[in-house]
Amino acid sequence: MITDNLTTRVYFSSILPEKCPVLNAHIIEALQKQGIPYAYLSETKDIWCRDFMPIQIEEDRFVFYKYTPNYLRDKYGLQLQTNPIEVFQSEANQLLPILQKALSLDLVLDGGNVVKCGDKIVMTDKVFVENKDKSATVVQRLLEEAFRCEVVFIPWGKGERYGHSDGIIHYLGDNRVLMTNYPDFDKTLARDYLRILEKHFDVTTLKYDVNMTDKYSWSYINFLQVGHLVLVPQLGIPEDEQALEQISNALPECDVVGIPAKEAVRRGGALNCISWNIKA
Repeated sequence: MITDNLTTRVYFSSILPEKCPVLNAHIIEALQKQGIPYAYLSETKDIWCRDFMPIQIEEDRFVFYKYTPNYLRDKYGLQLQTNPIEVFQSEANQLLPILQKALSLDLVLDGGNVVKCGDKIVMTDKVFVENKDKSATVVQRLLEEAFRCEVVFIPWGKGERYGHSDGIIHYLGDNRVLMTNYPDFDKTLARDYLRILEKHFDVTTLKYDVNMTDKYSWSYINFLQVGHLVLVPQLGIPEDEQALEQISNALPECDVVGIPAKEAVRRGGALNCISWNIKA
């Protein structure tokens, strides 16, 4: 499984510099300091590369899927549905060879709902809602055949529109996962997450010593890791330094850098959401 610590290159939407200029400038500066290759993808309809780009399982294996999520099926949303095949066929992106290594998964899926965790993948059960034409058994079988591993399902908190697991946990390596501060928002759901995840992983939960938790504090879990570089969202709030410290302690072998990310967070995502990192 190609987890974040094994990735060597990262891509962003060509729209990102226009939509999030401050965030974009800080990310590029951090990548250049580390000598990490990056590129911008043309033919993208929005900035959320994670959701529509294929999932790399092995160096020569990429899983494509149907990117038609239920939150993009109205008139406005349809304009934001990027067709990843068009992205790969664009000569400007130089990604055509990957199509020769592609597997097509006959399921509606978001890349943001796929967190690769060593020899497992964690997803919310929203994937069953998105594929009601198939039984849960069939959906699970198709996923596990495509990803060649066990899939661990956690509940979809219906108050959260997108149902993305990358807004809940991040894999740390060595069978460890970091969970966002869900107890601050929904204690019952947080207990359910821990009950399921602790059967498979060593789980650490982010915590913040503040009078009132900021509504955007969920976004720290949505950090971007490319190899040994970790870019953590910063929001200009007291939780910033506490998040940096906790993530640094969880990944002591990594360079952990804070990135002003409010431009993206206000739109509903953070640094993992806007990126597509692969082992090139």
